[in-house]
Amino acid sequence: MIKYVAFLRAINVGGKNLIKMDELKKKFKSAGCEDIRTYIQSGNVIFNSKISDENSLIKKIESELHNNLSNDVLVFLRTSEQLKSIIEANPFVKLIGSNPTKLYVTFLTDELKPKLKLPFLSAKKDVEVIQIKNREIYCITHEIKGQYGFPNLFIEKELGVKATTRNWNTLIKVNDLMK
Repeated sequence: MIKYVAFLRAINVGGKNLIKMDELKKKFKSAGCEDIRTYIQSGNVIFNSKISDENSLIKKIESELHNNLSNDVLVFLRTSEQLKSIIEANPFVKLIGSNPTKLYVTFLTDELKPKLKLPFLSAKKDVEVIQIKNREIYCITHEIKGQYGFPNLFIEKELGVKATTRNWNTLIKVNDLMK
């Protein structure tokens, strides 16, 4: 059995693709997943599976989700070892004591090509990409006039990719739940 976490894009956001966590668990069970747990309502699903082919597993889960939800729901799958590596690569340690910021990791389906010159700032300077490693983009957001940026739309638009973003504290909690 392989322990996975699925980060779902476009679940329970802005009144769209609303699904209760019990129903979400049933969808994952129908896709062949076991020992399913969710963390908060934004589509963080921890589970075990005998399927080692990640692309095949993603297709099964997305097929189940698309039966009742829109095609905007995408699955970004990581193993427990991959999530642990993402957290261990923590580039945010250098930021302690800096101006008020929020920390995020944006998940992609594939690695970026070509690589960006870092740091990569949004036009408003409210989102800053500070590191790209494998299929993850580490971002900080800055407070501008009392508002913080959010990296997902910026990354999707600027890089022409589909993505989903989680704040750093959520990733730490999900990693703890996977142990």
